Amino acid sequence: MKILKIAFGSAVAIILADLIGLNYSTAAGIITLLTIQDTTKETIFISLKRLLAFCFATLFSFAIFNLIGYHAVSFGIFLLAFVWICYALRLQDAIAMNAVLATHYLLEGSIPLSLITNEFMLLLIGAGVGTVLNLFMPDKVKHIRNTQAILETDLKKVLSKMSRYLLLEFKEGYTDDCFTALEEHIQTGLKYAYDNTNNSFSQDSQYFIDYMQMRKQQCQVLRNIYEKIISLNHIPPQAKDISDFIDHIEKSLKESNNAGGLLLECHALFQKFQESDLPATRQEFEARAVLYMILKDFEYFLQIKGEFAASLSEEQKKKYWTTV
Repeated sequence: MKILKIAFGSAVAIILADLIGLNYSTAAGIITLLTIQDTTKETIFISLKRLLAFCFATLFSFAIFNLIGYHAVSFGIFLLAFVWICYALRLQDAIAMNAVLATHYLLEGSIPLSLITNEFMLLLIGAGVGTVLNLFMPDKVKHIRNTQAILETDLKKVLSKMSRYLLLEFKEGYTDDCFTALEEHIQTGLKYAYDNTNNSFSQDSQYFIDYMQMRKQQCQVLRNIYEKIISLNHIPPQAKDISDFIDHIEKSLKESNNAGGLLLECHALFQKFQESDLPATRQEFEARAVLYMILKDFEYFLQIKGEFAASLSEEQKKKYWTTV
């Protein structure tokens, strides 16, 4: 899609510049090529930066070329001043294009108002065509939704393994490979979410970024839980309750679950822990301590989802949770 926009847009920009009767019309096509970015907001932002840089380029060209002359040395001095100001104002993306426009002043040997107008129109047409074309971007929502479904399936697989291996003294075959797909899909989802936000002027598009960040936090918590399960080589009776609780989390896992009921269940398990008989051996004491930390981690895991849900407005819940 981007390649097609570049090819089509550059040709259109040159044709428009020729129709208007501008000199150096091919520069308009190059400007379009340099303007089209991966996202709509990025394209607009770069176009605005190039317009600002054009003012500096014209000002420096007029002063330096008229003072020193229209030759290579003056062009080098121009670049020294222009590149410095662009870096100082973070306008690096505008250097190459405006340097090319400045060569037109150099080649003409003078900078009348008509030439400045010509260069400004080249910039306006090139950047304008690129910006208009990039207003039409493919919708990423479908890709985000598909990625959400996949990563939630990944989460369920991770939780299912945790529930099973928590009850086994020997953890042979239980590796952190189960997190690979989940982490990859979270990163893919984040990319889609950021692209969607940068191609949209709606504040609601932030929802998908927040959702992916929430799952990323939860994944980090699950990694901590995994390390604790791996270290557990004695299985106290309380492990069965936590295993069942993990099963319940897995079966309840979905985007629209605010985790409120699961947190109540988690607190009930803490109460049950406190009412249990004291451990009889050091081995049981250490194992119970690990189980308690696992339960605390799961409490945090659920709180992350609860905080995400609490941050949403009723309009967002209606819009995003009723369509899944």
